[in-house]
Amino acid sequence: MIYEYPWISKILESILAILVIYLLAIFLRRIIRKTVTDPAAKYLVNKKIFYISLVVVVVIIAMIWAESLGSLTTMIGLLSAGLALALKDPISSLVGWFYISGSKIYQLGDRIEINGMKGDVVDISMANTTLVEIGNWVYGEQSTGRLVKFPNYWVFTKGIYNYTTAFPYVWAELAFVVTFESDWKKAMEILQDVMNEVIGDLPDRMKSSLAHAQEKLLIHYKKYTPIVYLQLVDSGVRIVGRFPVMVRNRRGKESELTQKVLEKFEEEKNISLAYTTYRIVK
Repeated sequence: MIYEYPWISKILESILAILVIYLLAIFLRRIIRKTVTDPAAKYLVNKKIFYISLVVVVVIIAMIWAESLGSLTTMIGLLSAGLALALKDPISSLVGWFYISGSKIYQLGDRIEINGMKGDVVDISMANTTLVEIGNWVYGEQSTGRLVKFPNYWVFTKGIYNYTTAFPYVWAELAFVVTFESDWKKAMEILQDVMNEVIGDLPDRMKSSLAHAQEKLLIHYKKYTPIVYLQLVDSGVRIVGRFPVMVRNRRGKESELTQKVLEKFEEEKNISLAYTTYRIVK
Protein backbone atom coordinates (compact mmCIF):
# COMPACT_ATOMS: atom_id res chain seq x y z
CA MET A 1 0.00 0.00 0.00
CA ILE A 2 2.79 2.38 0.91
CA TYR A 3 4.40 1.89 -2.52
CA GLU A 4 1.33 3.39 -4.16
CA TYR A 5 2.29 6.67 -2.51
CA PRO A 6 6.07 7.11 -2.89
CA TRP A 7 6.01 10.47 -1.10
CA ILE A 8 4.87 8.75 2.11
CA SER A 9 7.94 6.54 1.97
CA LYS A 10 10.17 9.55 1.43
CA ILE A 11 8.60 11.36 4.39
CA LEU A 12 9.20 8.34 6.63
CA GLU A 13 12.80 8.06 5.40
CA SER A 14 13.35 11.77 6.06
CA ILE A 15 11.94 11.47 9.60
CA LEU A 16 14.14 8.42 10.24
CA ALA A 17 17.24 10.29 9.00
CA ILE A 18 16.48 13.27 11.25
CA LEU A 19 15.92 10.97 14.26
CA VAL A 20 19.16 9.03 13.69
CA ILE A 21 21.27 12.18 13.31
CA TYR A 22 19.57 13.74 16.35
CA LEU A 23 20.29 10.71 18.55
CA LEU A 24 23.87 10.58 17.27
CA ALA A 25 24.35 14.27 18.13
CA ILE A 26 23.01 13.67 21.65
CA PHE A 27 25.42 10.73 22.06
CA LEU A 28 28.39 12.85 20.94
CA ARG A 29 27.42 15.71 23.25
CA ARG A 30 27.30 13.35 26.23
CA ILE A 31 30.79 12.15 25.40
CA ILE A 32 32.01 15.75 25.13
CA ARG A 33 30.36 16.61 28.46
CA LYS A 34 32.32 13.85 30.19
CA THR A 35 35.68 14.26 28.44
CA VAL A 36 36.07 18.03 27.90
CA THR A 37 36.45 20.17 31.03
CA ASP A 38 37.19 23.59 29.55
CA PRO A 39 33.85 25.47 29.18
CA ALA A 40 34.97 27.43 26.10
CA ALA A 41 36.22 24.31 24.30
CA LYS A 42 33.06 22.42 25.26
CA TYR A 43 30.90 25.23 23.89
CA LEU A 44 32.76 25.36 20.56
CA VAL A 45 32.65 21.58 20.09
CA ASN A 46 28.91 21.47 20.82
CA LYS A 47 28.37 24.25 18.28
CA LYS A 48 30.32 22.34 15.64
CA ILE A 49 28.33 19.17 16.34
CA PHE A 50 25.10 21.13 15.84
CA TYR A 51 26.18 22.70 12.55
CA ILE A 52 27.63 19.45 11.16
CA SER A 53 24.46 17.56 12.11
CA LEU A 54 22.36 20.20 10.39
CA VAL A 55 24.41 19.96 7.18
CA VAL A 56 24.29 16.15 7.20
CA VAL A 57 20.50 16.15 7.65
CA VAL A 58 20.04 18.61 4.76
CA VAL A 59 22.28 16.52 2.47
CA ILE A 60 20.54 13.23 3.31
CA ILE A 61 17.06 14.68 2.86
CA ALA A 62 18.13 16.24 -0.44
CA MET A 63 19.33 12.81 -1.61
CA ILE A 64 16.09 11.15 -0.52
CA TRP A 65 13.95 13.63 -2.40
CA ALA A 66 16.29 14.03 -5.40
CA GLU A 67 14.13 11.96 -7.75
CA SER A 68 11.05 14.01 -6.91
CA LEU A 69 12.70 17.39 -7.24
CA GLY A 70 12.04 17.55 -10.99
CA SER A 71 8.29 17.39 -10.51
CA LEU A 72 8.51 19.93 -7.73
CA THR A 73 10.40 22.51 -9.79
CA THR A 74 7.30 24.51 -10.63
CA MET A 75 6.11 24.53 -7.01
CA ILE A 76 9.54 25.57 -5.76
CA GLY A 77 9.61 28.40 -8.28
CA LEU A 78 6.27 29.69 -7.07
CA LEU A 79 7.27 29.42 -3.41
CA SER A 80 10.73 30.92 -3.79
CA ALA A 81 9.53 34.49 -4.32
CA GLY A 82 7.29 34.36 -1.26
CA LEU A 83 9.93 32.66 0.86
CA ALA A 84 12.56 35.21 -0.18
CA LEU A 85 10.31 38.00 1.09
CA ALA A 86 9.13 36.21 4.22
CA LEU A 87 12.63 35.03 5.16
CA LYS A 88 14.46 38.24 4.25
CA ASP A 89 15.70 38.92 7.79
CA PRO A 90 16.59 35.29 8.65
CA ILE A 91 18.49 34.90 5.37
CA SER A 92 20.26 38.22 5.93
CA SER A 93 21.19 37.05 9.45
CA LEU A 94 22.56 33.80 8.03
CA VAL A 95 24.70 35.79 5.58
CA GLY A 96 25.73 37.98 8.53
CA TRP A 97 26.78 34.84 10.43
CA PHE A 98 29.04 33.78 7.55
CA TYR A 99 30.48 37.31 7.47
CA ILE A 100 31.09 37.34 11.24
CA SER A 101 32.73 33.90 11.10
CA GLY A 102 34.96 34.83 8.19
CA SER A 103 35.91 38.42 8.99
CA LYS A 104 36.21 37.98 12.79
CA ILE A 105 34.64 41.41 13.20
CA TYR A 106 33.93 40.12 16.69
CA GLN A 107 34.39 36.76 18.38
CA LEU A 108 33.29 34.95 21.53
CA GLY A 109 34.53 36.84 24.58
CA ASP A 110 34.88 40.20 22.80
CA ARG A 111 33.31 43.26 24.39
CA ILE A 112 31.34 45.21 21.81
CA GLU A 113 28.80 47.98 21.44
CA ILE A 114 26.20 48.00 18.66
CA ASN A 115 23.09 50.14 18.24
CA GLY A 116 23.40 51.45 21.81
CA MET A 117 23.80 47.98 23.35
CA LYS A 118 27.03 47.04 25.14
CA GLY A 119 28.16 43.66 26.35
CA ASP A 120 30.44 40.65 26.18
CA VAL A 121 29.76 38.21 23.34
CA VAL A 122 28.73 34.81 24.77
CA ASP A 123 27.05 33.20 21.76
CA ILE A 124 27.02 33.61 17.97
CA SER A 125 24.30 31.50 16.37
CA MET A 126 23.27 31.49 12.72
CA ALA A 127 20.46 33.95 13.49
CA ASN A 128 21.49 36.02 16.51
CA THR A 129 24.39 37.21 18.61
CA THR A 130 23.95 37.12 22.39
CA LEU A 131 25.63 39.54 24.80
CA VAL A 132 25.91 39.68 28.57
CA GLU A 133 24.89 43.30 29.01
CA ILE A 134 27.17 45.88 30.62
CA GLY A 135 26.44 49.45 31.60
CA ASN A 136 22.83 50.64 31.40
CA TRP A 137 21.92 51.39 35.05
CA VAL A 138 25.26 49.98 36.30
CA TYR A 139 28.13 52.47 36.35
CA GLY A 140 31.63 51.65 35.14
CA GLU A 141 30.53 49.32 32.34
CA GLN A 142 30.10 46.36 34.64
CA SER A 143 27.67 43.53 34.00
CA THR A 144 23.95 43.94 34.66
CA GLY A 145 23.40 40.18 34.49
CA ARG A 146 20.94 40.45 31.60
CA LEU A 147 21.28 38.68 28.26
CA VAL A 148 20.54 40.72 25.15
CA LYS A 149 20.26 39.44 21.58
CA PHE A 150 20.49 41.17 18.23
CA PRO A 151 20.11 39.77 14.69
CA ASN A 152 23.33 39.09 12.83
CA TYR A 153 22.31 41.24 9.85
CA TRP A 154 22.93 44.30 12.05
CA VAL A 155 26.62 43.95 11.18
CA PHE A 156 25.71 45.33 7.74
CA THR A 157 23.56 48.24 8.94
CA LYS A 158 24.84 49.29 12.39
CA GLY A 159 28.17 50.61 13.63
CA ILE A 160 30.13 48.12 15.73
CA TYR A 161 32.51 49.25 18.48
CA ASN A 162 34.89 46.48 19.53
CA TYR A 163 36.75 47.03 22.81
CA THR A 164 39.09 44.08 22.49
CA THR A 165 39.64 43.08 18.86
CA ALA A 166 42.96 44.95 18.50
CA PHE A 167 44.26 44.87 22.07
CA PRO A 168 42.56 44.70 25.49
CA TYR A 169 43.31 48.28 26.59
CA VAL A 170 41.38 51.54 26.58
CA TRP A 171 42.04 55.06 27.81
CA ALA A 172 40.18 56.30 30.87
CA GLU A 173 40.01 59.68 32.63
CA LEU A 174 39.61 60.74 36.24
CA ALA A 175 38.88 64.36 37.15
CA PHE A 176 39.09 66.42 40.36
CA VAL A 177 38.14 70.08 40.79
CA VAL A 178 40.13 72.10 43.35
CA THR A 179 39.45 75.65 44.43
CA PHE A 180 41.19 78.59 42.77
CA GLU A 181 43.05 79.23 46.03
CA SER A 182 44.43 75.67 46.19
CA ASP A 183 47.96 74.70 45.20
CA TRP A 184 46.87 73.21 41.87
CA LYS A 185 50.47 72.49 40.87
CA LYS A 186 50.85 70.22 43.89
CA ALA A 187 47.50 68.60 43.10
CA MET A 188 48.72 67.87 39.56
CA GLU A 189 51.90 66.33 40.94
CA ILE A 190 49.95 64.12 43.36
CA LEU A 191 47.61 62.87 40.64
CA GLN A 192 50.53 62.15 38.30
CA ASP A 193 52.46 60.23 40.99
CA VAL A 194 49.43 58.18 42.02
CA MET A 195 48.61 57.25 38.42
CA ASN A 196 52.21 56.19 37.79
CA GLU A 197 52.12 54.04 40.94
CA VAL A 198 48.76 52.37 40.26
CA ILE A 199 49.21 51.84 36.52
CA GLY A 200 52.74 50.48 36.96
CA ASP A 201 54.24 48.73 33.93
CA LEU A 202 50.94 48.56 32.04
CA PRO A 203 52.11 51.16 29.44
CA ASP A 204 54.98 48.83 28.46
CA ARG A 205 52.59 45.88 28.10
CA MET A 206 50.19 48.07 26.16
CA LYS A 207 52.97 49.14 23.80
CA SER A 208 53.97 45.52 23.20
CA SER A 209 50.35 44.48 22.56
CA LEU A 210 49.82 47.39 20.19
CA ALA A 211 52.93 46.46 18.22
CA HIS A 212 51.34 43.05 17.61
CA ALA A 213 48.00 44.64 16.62
CA GLN A 214 49.73 46.96 14.16
CA GLU A 215 50.53 43.95 12.00
CA LYS A 216 46.85 43.98 10.97
CA LEU A 217 45.59 47.46 11.83
CA LEU A 218 47.06 50.92 11.28
CA ILE A 219 46.84 52.08 14.90
CA HIS A 220 49.29 54.61 16.27
CA TYR A 221 49.77 56.15 19.71
CA LYS A 222 52.53 58.61 20.56
CA LYS A 223 52.11 58.37 24.33
CA TYR A 224 51.37 55.35 26.50
CA THR A 225 52.01 56.70 29.98
CA PRO A 226 49.52 58.56 32.22
CA ILE A 227 49.28 62.32 31.74
CA VAL A 228 47.58 65.20 33.59
CA TYR A 229 45.62 68.03 31.98
CA LEU A 230 44.26 71.29 33.39
CA GLN A 231 40.99 73.05 32.68
CA LEU A 232 39.36 76.13 34.18
CA VAL A 233 35.73 75.66 35.21
CA ASP A 234 33.25 77.89 37.03
CA SER A 235 33.96 76.46 40.49
CA GLY A 236 37.75 76.09 40.30
CA VAL A 237 40.58 74.31 38.49
CA ARG A 238 39.69 70.97 36.95
CA ILE A 239 42.57 68.48 37.04
CA VAL A 240 42.11 65.57 34.66
CA GLY A 241 44.20 62.42 34.74
CA ARG A 242 44.27 60.32 31.56
CA PHE A 243 45.59 56.78 31.87
CA PRO A 244 45.55 53.41 30.07
CA VAL A 245 43.72 50.50 31.64
CA MET A 246 42.64 46.99 30.70
CA VAL A 247 39.07 46.96 29.40
CA ARG A 248 37.55 44.96 32.24
CA ASN A 249 39.60 46.64 35.01
CA ARG A 250 38.47 50.20 34.42
CA ARG A 251 36.12 50.59 37.37
CA GLY A 252 38.51 48.94 39.82
CA LYS A 253 41.42 51.16 38.76
CA GLU A 254 39.27 54.30 38.89
CA SER A 255 38.19 53.44 42.44
CA GLU A 256 41.76 52.71 43.55
CA LEU A 257 43.07 55.94 42.01
CA THR A 258 40.28 58.01 43.55
CA GLN A 259 40.91 56.62 47.02
CA LYS A 260 44.66 57.21 46.89
CA VAL A 261 44.33 60.74 45.48
CA LEU A 262 41.75 61.76 48.10
CA GLU A 263 44.01 60.42 50.87
CA LYS A 264 46.92 62.46 49.49
CA PHE A 265 44.77 65.58 49.20
CA GLU A 266 43.72 65.21 52.86
CA GLU A 267 47.38 65.41 53.87
CA GLU A 268 47.79 68.77 52.11
CA LYS A 269 46.41 71.81 53.93
CA ASN A 270 46.57 74.00 50.84
CA ILE A 271 44.49 71.71 48.59
CA SER A 272 40.71 71.84 48.84
CA LEU A 273 38.16 70.21 46.59
CA ALA A 274 35.78 72.69 44.98
CA TYR A 275 32.04 72.52 44.64
CA THR A 276 29.42 74.76 43.15
CA THR A 277 28.82 77.79 45.36
CA TYR A 278 26.73 80.95 45.14
CA ARG A 279 27.71 84.33 46.51
CA ILE A 280 25.09 86.93 47.23
CA VAL A 281 26.51 90.45 47.09
CA LYS A 282 24.46 93.32 48.57
